[in-house]
Amino acid sequence: AKEERYSTSEYMFAIRIAYRLHPLQVSSKRVSSLSNDESTRRRVQSHSPRDQNLRRRNNNKRLRSKGTSSKGMATNSAKTIFLTPDASSALISPEDVRQNLSSFKILDASWYMPFVQRSPKCEFQVSRIKHSQFFDVDKVSDVNEKSLPHMLPNEKAFAMACDALDIDNDSDVVIYDRADNGIFSAARLWWMFKVFGHGGSVRVLNGGFKAYEKLYSEDANGMDTNEVTTDVVEKSERACVEAYEKGDSVTTKYKAKLDTSRLATAESVKKDVCETNAKQCVDARPKGRFEGTTPEPRAGLACGCIPNSKNVPFPEVLDAETGKFKDAERLKQVFQEAGMELDNQSKKIVATCGTGVTACILTLGMHEVGRDDVEVYDGSWCEWGSRSDVPVKTAAST
Repeated sequence: AKEERYSTSEYMFAIRIAYRLHPLQVSSKRVSSLSNDESTRRRVQSHSPRDQNLRRRNNNKRLRSKGTSSKGMATNSAKTIFLTPDASSALISPEDVRQNLSSFKILDASWYMPFVQRSPKCEFQVSRIKHSQFFDVDKVSDVNEKSLPHMLPNEKAFAMACDALDIDNDSDVVIYDRADNGIFSAARLWWMFKVFGHGGSVRVLNGGFKAYEKLYSEDANGMDTNEVTTDVVEKSERACVEAYEKGDSVTTKYKAKLDTSRLATAESVKKDVCETNAKQCVDARPKGRFEGTTPEPRAGLACGCIPNSKNVPFPEVLDAETGKFKDAERLKQVFQEAGMELDNQSKKIVATCGTGVTACILTLGMHEVGRDDVEVYDGSWCEWGSRSDVPVKTAAST
């Protein structure tokens, strides 16, 4: 078919539609013009056929509601403009968030270690990204688990927390936290949505609240400084507690389905990492804690690491100046220098840390370089270091 040229206004029309489909930064170079051949379809980059099918179904649903072609094509008069935005990344820039605020369910997932003298709820009450809600990753957890912190909740509890924040299965979600270094807990909620089979896109704000605030602190339409009540901040927590109290009688609009292929247990790690070495394991804790030369911040835990595991302290995947994730080439270098075999697709990867939070930062980093098969060991060192029936390796025992 003969290729046609399009005016600037037609390109801009296509770009606006692209933002609606996949709110990533879209340039005119990404907009390709083809003929009106009905058999030609828009291609969307994805790491898996499952993700691609989910995106296609969700995008077609949005397009039909806007009266656009159900084949995922933006049309202008008799011409067809095909869009190919990159949908593979789990990161989104502050600029893209600001330009598309009303298109997302924006969640503040801030959480700090107990010894850090900061209150994420109080900080949220004072200021937040416009339209954002607070999702408590510490309290939306297994309330029956008393010895391990913020363990994954059951399906109904997660679903009720989503219902409380008006999140649908096909909502496009953006998550951030307020860590000084750019990210700490936001990746944990990203992983929770992934492990419960969320159908819409889920992205983490690259550079976190700090990067967004730097650009838009004076923007009344990009920031919200109206104080909100404690009731508003505690919506997700109350919903989770209610789900556990009501048990099987709970009905939810949001449908969560646990994907066990993204979850590791102490038993599976002991077998697959320590005994058979069938899977790789990477630990996000600082080097001293990994080697057993620095005491654990929680009392009663052994010092050291899981045998056969590698160490990538989570700050190493971030740019020290911006708090943003390093680019794909540098991420690969960080993991490979630690001994990870990223190209060995036959060996799945287990990510671990202290409590299952920063392990998700490494999981997100590996997602960015094409490894979307990572399991998170939810109990992490809080569980492993408290058990007497699992092996522990230290620098001294090497």
